[in-house]
Amino acid sequence: MTIARVKIIFHIGQHKTGSKALQSFLHLHSTALAQRGILYPVDQTMRQKVRAYQISHYRLFALLRHEALQACGQADAARHFWRKQRAICRPYDCSRAMFDAIEDERRRIGADTIVLSAEDLFDMQTAHQIDLNMDCLAAGVKILSGLAQAFQYQPVVIAYIRRQDHLLGAHYVQYVKGSSDPTIEFKTFTRAFAPRLDTHRLLACWTAEFGLDAMVVRPYECAAIPTGIVADFFECTLQQTIPSDWMAPAPERESVNATPGRDQVELIRHLHRRRWLGWPLLRRAQILDATTALSSGVAAKYGSTIAAWLSPAQRRQLLLSHAKGNAEIARQYLHRAETPLFSEALPRDDANWQPYSGLSAQDATAIIRQVSGQLFCGGNIKWIAAGALVFLSMAILVGILM
Repeated sequence: MTIARVKIIFHIGQHKTGSKALQSFLHLHSTALAQRGILYPVDQTMRQKVRAYQISHYRLFALLRHEALQACGQADAARHFWRKQRAICRPYDCSRAMFDAIEDERRRIGADTIVLSAEDLFDMQTAHQIDLNMDCLAAGVKILSGLAQAFQYQPVVIAYIRRQDHLLGAHYVQYVKGSSDPTIEFKTFTRAFAPRLDTHRLLACWTAEFGLDAMVVRPYECAAIPTGIVADFFECTLQQTIPSDWMAPAPERESVNATPGRDQVELIRHLHRRRWLGWPLLRRAQILDATTALSSGVAAKYGSTIAAWLSPAQRRQLLLSHAKGNAEIARQYLHRAETPLFSEALPRDDANWQPYSGLSAQDATAIIRQVSGQLFCGGNIKWIAAGALVFLSMAILVGILM
């Protein structure tokens, strides 16, 4: 008689495909999932500064990237990466140790399915990096595949993929939101980021190690997942429907991960170019909280979609360069030879598209005033110093933009 194997589901992203919403939901209902035989490992003993690390399995990515860099002979890069990530990865010093702990917990609760989610796994890069290291990706996927084999798990790899033009715009905004150097302009970013848009090539690394039968690829667009990523993941991957009494997580920055408009992005870039004693005059979180998650009063003149960055003609050219790879993804992973990977029509409205005219002093002032309103909300005196920086920022920035 064949013994049923434990299934392990690797949700690998991509970035900017609703991963935080899915992780927030799985984290919130991890106890209820365990009662259904599904382990979504949650370490309650380790508090992370960044909540995204707490609700996802970012530590698995960090451990794998460190080991992959070592396997590729990139010792200096591995040491530099580990210095930054060691504290986040505790108590684990290698991916095998993390899997040992996961298996112990699985046995304890009697689960037959494990779900691990980290969008950084897709190309072994964070959203705040630009370059692509294909050797590191191949080595990391090989290590992960070896772990699944060592524990005799039945692996399933699920990836939600986004059309390249939308992915580029969303990635750039995410880079400005969280990178150590958010001053880079869009054109420079686009040139450096281009290899990470080759979705077919990246998926091929995973397929080479795990096999085509283990791969589940879902286009990230409303036509393909009309009920959203959370419901789609439950139905497509877990073969379950979400119980009606399972509440959605309360909206907050990690679960929503709102995308600011181009004016807000430009404001962040301007303020980080003009630093005071080495510090930005306003923190990015203040701008993002006031202009995205917490405010509807200040509407950006230019939206957050790729239409704010590229013309329709530029988007068509970008998509044409990936047409062959996308067609192969549709054929290989979705068994669709005749229909395209993404159902959204190509942009055609060239005449009505207007290039971005730049951040005006008036718009910058409106956004900064919104930030000051959030800082002084409730009259808390501890924000007086921060408020002074708000008005100093406004004076300097308006002087630059005038």
